[in-house]
Amino acid sequence: MSSVPNRPNFVHQAFAVDIDGRAVPIDADTLLIRLANGEYIEIPLDSFDAGDLLVYGGRMPNDHVSDEEMMAATRRLVISPGASNLVALSAVAVEPMSDSGGEDTLD
Repeated sequence: MSSVPNRPNFVHQAFAVDIDGRAVPIDADTLLIRLANGEYIEIPLDSFDAGDLLVYGGRMPNDHVSDEEMMAATRRLVISPGASNLVALSAVAVEPMSDSGGEDTLD
């Protein structure tokens, strides 16, 4: 990755693990994972912090598409805790906010 102003300073390395358990390096800028339900999770391999990893529900923001297209590709990222070293990630469609007059309702 080139050194561009306002770009992250750290680049994470990605690997694919083959059937024999070997980690094979992947030369990529982002990882795009299509879940079995057809939704996407995208993980950029650059970051402002060496210890952080960003994960997007749906696709990453992109200057080359309209706001409407980007909103259509955005998903709510759901994180469900598992064991102390495990979380389950899922991506679900963003539901439009209901017109409740600005008040939260509990149903």
